[in-house]
Amino acid sequence: DDHGDAYGGDHHGSASPIIFAFGIMVFLMGLPDFIVACKAMLDDTVAAELGMLGISVSGLLIIVIAVSNWWFEDLPFIGHGEQIATSYPFEGDHIRKVGLWVFIMSEIMVFATFFSSYLRMRTEWCTKWAFENSDGGFDGCRSSDDWVLTASDYLRPGGAKIDGLGNSVGDFWTLLPGGINTFALIISSYTIVLALKTAKNANWEAPKGIMGKLMPTRKAAVRNYLIATLMLGSLFIVLKLVEWSHLVAEGFTIGTVQGSIFYIATGAHGLHVFVGLVIMLYLVFKADTVGYDEDNAQGIEYFGLYWHFVDLAWVVIFPAFYLY
Repeated sequence: DDHGDAYGGDHHGSASPIIFAFGIMVFLMGLPDFIVACKAMLDDTVAAELGMLGISVSGLLIIVIAVSNWWFEDLPFIGHGEQIATSYPFEGDHIRKVGLWVFIMSEIMVFATFFSSYLRMRTEWCTKWAFENSDGGFDGCRSSDDWVLTASDYLRPGGAKIDGLGNSVGDFWTLLPGGINTFALIISSYTIVLALKTAKNANWEAPKGIMGKLMPTRKAAVRNYLIATLMLGSLFIVLKLVEWSHLVAEGFTIGTVQGSIFYIATGAHGLHVFVGLVIMLYLVFKADTVGYDEDNAQGIEYFGLYWHFVDLAWVVIFPAFYLY
């Protein structure tokens, strides 16, 4: 094409996005059965067969192939030949960045659906909060026997879920994993920014003291900031599984309306975190081998946009599902 020289190099298309999109399509085709199978894992009353995972797992394998192929293509990238959009309104912008913003906008609509659905149902449920703030209740909500128990009733102190001794099962310790996860994601957004800032700083100098030993070179500093982000994201997943195991043990399963919206919303977010961790493994590998600098730091920048979105989504999920 005739715009390659104007932006400093040839532009080579990749089949990876097409393969990736095909994998998403296959996964979504099997999504209904996949959801039933996942419900069976969390609720003994739901029957499912292993074969119900077949189509979705095939889609996931195609996605893995697409991502692996893209990584193989991206690894030698050193900042030359970045594809540039040539049409309005994105003319002159990097295609990968444009594509990521479009993806984030579509994801905003997905999570907005979760939030609006939950809030729509939440305002109609007979919860402890609704009962205590309605001057004696309302139709269908006349006593504690009518209360609908949400995840927050199992997690926050003073929740409506009561144990055999008459005490709330929720306390500081049951809410703590969600609180730690909130700070972990916020801090991880900061460390990914530090990784990008360091990679783009051609005049970077090693810090003094113990930090200088951890980050003796710019290459090592970028890698270690990415590792810190990876560790914080991994902590989020571990604590999420601990939290889910507690909820299931207390009887809060995906088999109820309030359980399904909670597990689907937080599970979808957890899936985004997990995908981010997989991408970070690649970023760490490239940072340790090829290295990132001011010429090829776009990969960290684009991933940072995605990671900030994941962080922002959790900042909304936590108060809505855990404190309300």
